Amino acid sequence: MDWITNCATRLITNQIFEKYWNKEDTLGLRTEFMNVDGFLINPHQVIKHALTTDWQKPILQIYWWKEETLIKAVEKIQKEYSDLFSWIELNTGCPSNTVMKVWWWSDMLKDKEKTLKIIQELSEIQGSLPFSLKTRAWLNDSDKESQKIFIRKSSKYCGKISIHWRTLKQLYTWMTDRIFISEIKKDIKTNWNSVCKIIWNGWITSYDDAENKLSQFNLDWIMIGQATIWNPRIFTPHKPTSKEKLETILKHLNYSIACDQRFDEKVACKSWEITIQDLEIPLDWIENRAKENQKKSDLQPHTIVEFRKFLFQYVKWIPWSKEWKQQVLVCKDYQELKNQIINFFSAF
Repeated sequence: MDWITNCATRLITNQIFEKYWNKEDTLGLRTEFMNVDGFLINPHQVIKHALTTDWQKPILQIYWWKEETLIKAVEKIQKEYSDLFSWIELNTGCPSNTVMKVWWWSDMLKDKEKTLKIIQELSEIQGSLPFSLKTRAWLNDSDKESQKIFIRKSSKYCGKISIHWRTLKQLYTWMTDRIFISEIKKDIKTNWNSVCKIIWNGWITSYDDAENKLSQFNLDWIMIGQATIWNPRIFTPHKPTSKEKLETILKHLNYSIACDQRFDEKVACKSWEITIQDLEIPLDWIENRAKENQKKSDLQPHTIVEFRKFLFQYVKWIPWSKEWKQQVLVCKDYQELKNQIINFFSAF
């Protein structure tokens, strides 16, 4: 998710997973969406979405609408940055009206033959990174069968396909067709003899819910997005205490500041011919900078403001959180915010 699955958030999520994981589970991480046109022309405007640490190897999510731009960008990524990522994924699933006006994301599904041709060409670019696709169930009721065919054909060129089970019209509502993805999985395995993995995305609310969906619908993997914002432990069966929640929030805040500092330093000192060293942050650097920052007060005010979206989700459904949020809204100072968070959790 844009501005959500950033480097700091992935770091927090993985640390929790490694501490409490079920040995039968595997965690896959995704970057934010990266505009490949910006990546080629004005990288300092978008490359923050691809920042990672020296161990993560997330799936790199990309989007754009021009065939030649996508090809050029994927060729560059495969040649120069393949050591940083595990997959390259084209996103054709986001329903944002703003970007769909220019044939990005879900709007690409309106011309399935053209999009299928792009998918094929991207998958055939030489390199060590395999190719995957993110898409939606279908655009509207009349599009359901053609979308099934599109996904079947795409499975020939993709190692994974993540399917958000709501239609474009349904956006983020509870209205869903729970059988659609299961039918797709069965169809491409039996009738198309495809080895493509099918990933379920949409309204997974807990670890137990994910386990049930995997079993009930015979899926390969589960993707969880929105529910991770307030609960990075959702990929484990562990139930955190209030003390653990507090520790996670403060660590997340410090990591966010450290990652933003690293990015700002790179922008300030380079003309942005991007190298692996620009995108890859050593984990010990983040840890050391996070510790140093705890002693300072005037830190990355824009990061403090941006962090609210995580903080407000972390405290969601906790008593008195609604009133407390009003106090936090005016806070742009690190020490003040930190004290506000500690005082809030001291009541529990």
